[in-house]
Amino acid sequence: MKVILDTDKKTITVPYNYQDKLNEINKMIDTYGAAGTPHETFTGYIDKIWKECITDSDNHVRTGEKPKKKG
Repeated sequence: MKVILDTDKKTITVPYNYQDKLNEINKMIDTYGAAGTPHETFTGYIDKIWKECITDSDNHVRTGEKPKKKG
């Protein structure tokens, strides 16, 4: 799932089906998680993944490809 952080506009853009995907994650937590495992929240899930990636930035932070010229 791609989430876009725009530092100029100070916005986070999630896919149109983000809530559906979050519901799927929470359904898996209900089915396979340990008793008392909390559900992921709308913003909590993004925050959790952000922290994981920043903590191990050598492996998880990447520079995007330079846009290619058309034609």
